[in-house]
Amino acid sequence: MKIKEQLNKQTGPVAKVVIPIITAVIVVAAAVAYICLKIADEMKYNEKWKDYDECGMH
Repeated sequence: MKIKEQLNKQTGPVAKVVIPIITAVIVVAAAVAYICLKIADEMKYNEKWKDYDECGMH
């Protein structure tokens, strides 16, 4: 039983540190992906309507 208790003591604190770090990395990656997609969408929209800027229809 001592080996299992030592193993649980060793892996417990590591999991408490690693899980929040992984969660933070996932949140940051999702935020960056969202920003990149919004910028790409805006660029696509502006590219579509750039010909109409000069004629005053937009």
